[in-house]
Amino acid sequence: MPVSNYPNGFMNGVAIRGVPVQQLYPGEVFWVNGSSVVTKGGVGGSNSNPGTYQKPFATIDYAIGRCTASRGDVIVVMPGHSETVATDGGIACDVAGIAIIGLGTGSLRPKVVLDTLAAAAVTVSAANVTIQNIVFEASFADVTNAIDVTAANFSLINCEFSEEGANLNFLDYIHCSSTTDNNADGLRVEGCVGTAVDTAQNSFVNIKADMDKFVFKDNVYSSEHTNTLAMVLCATGKDLTDCVVTGNIMNAPQKASGDMLIDNDTTVNTGVVAHNLVGHGDTETEILIDADGVRVFENYGTAVTTASGYILPAVDS
Repeated sequence: MPVSNYPNGFMNGVAIRGVPVQQLYPGEVFWVNGSSVVTKGGVGGSNSNPGTYQKPFATIDYAIGRCTASRGDVIVVMPGHSETVATDGGIACDVAGIAIIGLGTGSLRPKVVLDTLAAAAVTVSAANVTIQNIVFEASFADVTNAIDVTAANFSLINCEFSEEGANLNFLDYIHCSSTTDNNADGLRVEGCVGTAVDTAQNSFVNIKADMDKFVFKDNVYSSEHTNTLAMVLCATGKDLTDCVVTGNIMNAPQKASGDMLIDNDTTVNTGVVAHNLVGHGDTETEILIDADGVRVFENYGTAVTTASGYILPAVDS
């Protein structure tokens, strides 16, 4: 069978079945399939299987336990897979350098359901972990967060946060809960979507400590409730340094007060906040970005449904 080589790589990137391939993986590849659809000649998912394409594991957490730290192992989650997380750390990303990649598009994307108690969460306690193309769904009231990050260089790419219904909701999607400064440096959230149905939604990302090299790019957040907080919420006295916040869209037409895109109370932040769009309901103060120290470029906001947004804060003269 002929082999094709691409010694110069892919200048514009490459995607396989809609999933971007962002790095080369030298480690093992493990497969997870909890759906009723099996591969040709294969069997259903079971944690007694070897984790191959035709004999996959049943759960993501079991697959993580088979990985070796910093080897670059990949866990591929099959289309239609669904599993429930019912405890804090029910899926524990505690092996450094792994990637969890979901296959499928639309309703066939793998789903992780947070249920049974408010503390149910996916935890990330090892460095250099990536999760891509997974749907996280709240199926319990006021789930504290979908993902709790306490390690550096975590990347969340092209994932979605959904709520099963009213009173079945997340408070925060991503919570960097450690108060130890720089514990979660290098957090990257890109191309993710969140839709808030319940009134108790807080933020997209809740950061409790100083963070360096935070990237928040091309995410979309929609909420119809008045108590929605900023997309990026920082704890009192905590800085964002070398941050990049670009291309995000927030639609919260009922939010009539408070900071919109970033809520931060310090004056020594650094980085760039650019090309973000915010629809809101605040006709008086209209504060899109509260992160003194960052440079801002062409961020637009409006509180009027029939009007085009205008640059906020005002253009430098």
